[in-house]
Amino acid sequence: MDTVSIGSVTIAPLLDAPVLMNPRHFVPQHADAFLEEFGHQADERGLFTMAITCYLVRSAGKTMLIDTGLGPRKRPGFPAGRLDAALRDAGLAPADIDLVVHTHLHIDHVGWNTVDGASGEPEVFFPRAEFVIQRQEWDYWMAPERLEAPGNEHLRDCVAPLRHTGRIRFVEDETALDEHLVFVPTPGHTPGHVAIGVVDGSDRGIIIGDASHHPAQFIHPDWSPAFDVDPVQSAATRDALFERAISEGLLWFAGHWPHPGIGRLTRRDGRRVFEPL
Repeated sequence: MDTVSIGSVTIAPLLDAPVLMNPRHFVPQHADAFLEEFGHQADERGLFTMAITCYLVRSAGKTMLIDTGLGPRKRPGFPAGRLDAALRDAGLAPADIDLVVHTHLHIDHVGWNTVDGASGEPEVFFPRAEFVIQRQEWDYWMAPERLEAPGNEHLRDCVAPLRHTGRIRFVEDETALDEHLVFVPTPGHTPGHVAIGVVDGSDRGIIIGDASHHPAQFIHPDWSPAFDVDPVQSAATRDALFERAISEGLLWFAGHWPHPGIGRLTRRDGRRVFEPL
């Protein structure tokens, strides 16, 4: 397992699942342009490889997991996740996780919060972890019209069961997790979406959640996915985050870019360029 250091903070990418993306579903308004420009990266079916990568962070004596992937349940259109195996490969058990930190509450970011117990009811998979969630994100998705909506089983299986555990820490906006980690508001994909900024001395990085899903958006930040709640805001957020990463020299961690999604954003001949580690 590759581990990256930002000062004293270590970050390891854990692949929950590879996934395939169809641009006609992903960016339907821009699908033809996407295929014309990036079609050479597609397979014979016109599908593109993406990843669902979670990040294991060790900071200030704590072991944290940024998002929890798809989980073990088979969801329509998705493979089952294997984060449990990735943790074992890293020499960790679920009880070793001190904090689960959510960038947002979509299906592919909350799946391993719970597993089905012997009774068939959801049980929290990380028995010691505190779950850190933006209050705005929680309130948006726990509203009855969204919680009970068809297709939102993941909210009922993986998020709502946390409600009465006493292990949720609600935060607001740009809250520090510790002396090295801070939430960075990046709204648009969802109302309370956040990235995670990492700072130790002069070393800096950012774990972006779903602020960007594919490197094509590095060139075309206005190509907002169909599942962005506010596609105009998400495009502006995305563009600003790219520029910040370049100007501040941030190490970039993108969980849906091809695994492990780690590198640096630079500008070359007037164009933004991603240089993977």
